[in-house]
Amino acid sequence: MHYIIPARKESKGVPFKNRNLFRHTADIIPKKLYENTIVSTDDEYIAKFANKYNFKVHNRSKLNSSDTASTRDFLVEVIRDMHISGQICMLYLTYPERTWTDVTDAIKFFKEQNAKSLLCREEIETHPYVCMYECENFRGRQIVKHDLCRRQEYPKCFKVCHKIAILHCEEIHRLNSNIYNSETVFFPVRTTLDIDTFSDLNKLNNN
Repeated sequence: MHYIIPARKESKGVPFKNRNLFRHTADIIPKKLYENTIVSTDDEYIAKFANKYNFKVHNRSKLNSSDTASTRDFLVEVIRDMHISGQICMLYLTYPERTWTDVTDAIKFFKEQNAKSLLCREEIETHPYVCMYECENFRGRQIVKHDLCRRQEYPKCFKVCHKIAILHCEEIHRLNSNIYNSETVFFPVRTTLDIDTFSDLNKLNNN
């Protein structure tokens, strides 16, 4: 298993966010797995951090460091450039509350399900059946078209979460831009911080 940490330099919500979050993920990885850990970055500052942990550093291309780059395209680049085969586990830095037990539990689930790809799932507070697209003149249009009035009749739904992502390298071209398809299994996780704004960062710092 190879462990991949995406850590690009730019971030719209919180500038240099990944620099601030790097240690939260790096510190939970067991030392025996350092040589199997790859940090993909276009930031020399983060590359220096990675070197201190003896992680391998992948020089992320400008194309796949942009805001428009997809997760799938970034992973295709890492797999190709670092000559990876077998299974990979991707750990976004934006989940600083993730523990190594979370990771090992997800890997166990992945193997038990004989899965080709895995993401996480969180419970949702607002069901999509009560959500609307905003239209002109204060009108709305159902996101999911239905005529059900009893909440008990609503199908069970969940939120896709990238807290932990696991996949076989050969499966990458069969996944969508957010690295899942109809065969992906979703590992249940508790709702946790996903750092995207200064407000999220303040919550982390105040914990």
